[in-house]
Amino acid sequence: MEHLNEKEGLKKEVISAAVKYFEFNKREEKAFKPGDRIHYAGRVFDENEICCLIDAALEFWLTAGGYARQFEKKLAEYLGTGYCSLTNSGSSANLLAFMALTSHRLGDRAVKRGDEVITVAAGFPTTVAPVIQFGAIPVFVDISLPSCGIDCSRLSEALSDRSKAVVLAHTLGNPFDIENVKAFCDRHGLWLIEDNCDALGSQYFYAGSGAVREVSGISARPVFTRPTILPRVKAGLSAQTTGSSSRL
Repeated sequence: MEHLNEKEGLKKEVISAAVKYFEFNKREEKAFKPGDRIHYAGRVFDENEICCLIDAALEFWLTAGGYARQFEKKLAEYLGTGYCSLTNSGSSANLLAFMALTSHRLGDRAVKRGDEVITVAAGFPTTVAPVIQFGAIPVFVDISLPSCGIDCSRLSEALSDRSKAVVLAHTLGNPFDIENVKAFCDRHGLWLIEDNCDALGSQYFYAGSGAVREVSGISARPVFTRPTILPRVKAGLSAQTTGSSSRL
């Protein structure tokens, strides 16, 4: 018991010192003034993240552990999704999201090599990279300004009898026209994969981004300030072919 008390006491000292260091650095931050550079994004954290980081490091949880499980559970609840799985990056989340749609369990709806996937001509490479890596064919559609989202008026031009999915990102946190894109996908029986790496917390009328797709990837890279996940809706992908909500 004495050994455990000493261990916990040492942990508290280390965490307390780390918090003091954080507070010291915080005091040195300069307030924004007109004319200062405005960064695209930045790290957003406080003493709570410092405490969790040090606590996990002291136990040497350098991979998924207790905090990861808590994070998955709470983020899934926030998004209203059935499943949430941490990956090493938003890019990997996008890869897993796309590869899930190639499962043989989806039958005729599975994406196969040579099938076409509609995406935007101006966007992030990691949105379209999984499509090319698998051997499907990206069909590029122009964007609209100033949102940098897909130009929905051109969606029908990209449609063919080989189209299987639409893969789009919310560029720089600006939600694309989810309502029209989702209606287009539903009308033609296409999967909608949402690259939500830039946009966790963005709102689109009735729902937050990441809430109306079959599968979505989200990033927590420090410059994005968002969590890296691969969530899936409650009815899920397998529900399309098996009528259940079991995992693929």
